[in-house]
Amino acid sequence: MEKRLLGWNQGREDDNIETIKKRFKVFMESSIPVVDYYASKDKVRKIDAAKPIAEVFESVKTCFAPVHEKAA
Repeated sequence: MEKRLLGWNQGREDDNIETIKKRFKVFMESSIPVVDYYASKDKVRKIDAAKPIAEVFESVKTCFAPVHEKAA
C-alpha cells in the first residue's frame, strides 16, 4: 500500500512515507472502531477491492441489491 500511495504522488509536499504512516494510523484509530461496531450488528460487507474494476463493481452491486434479488 505504501508503494502504491508513494507512486500516486500528486505534487503534495507531504506525500512521503512518514505522513502516509501517520494518516494510516489515524484511519485505523478512528475508522476501524466504527467498522467493528457495525460489523457486530451484521451491517458490514467486505469486498476484495484488489480485483479488476468490473469484478469489484459487480460485488458492490450485489451488496446493494434488494434482498429478493440476492436470493435469485
